[in-house]
Amino acid sequence: MNKTSLWIVVVVAAAWIGFLLGYSMSAHTGTKSAGTPAAASGGYGGTRPAAGGYGGGAKPAAGGYGR
Repeated sequence: MNKTSLWIVVVVAAAWIGFLLGYSMSAHTGTKSAGTPAAASGGYGGTRPAAGGYGGGAKPAAGGYGR
C-alpha cells in the first residue's frame, strides 16, 4: 500500500468516525425532529410567519419592524 492509498483510508476512516460521533451526540441532546411544529422566529412583517421570512400579513408602519 502506497502513501496515497494510506492517506485515503485514514481520511475516510476519520470522516466516518466523526460522523458517527456527531450523530450519537446529536441523538442524546434532546433535539426535535423535523416534524415538530416550529416556534415563531424572526421576520419583518405585521404577523410573524411560523418559520421566519420577510413577509406575511400586514405591512408595518413606516420605519417600523413589525410588532
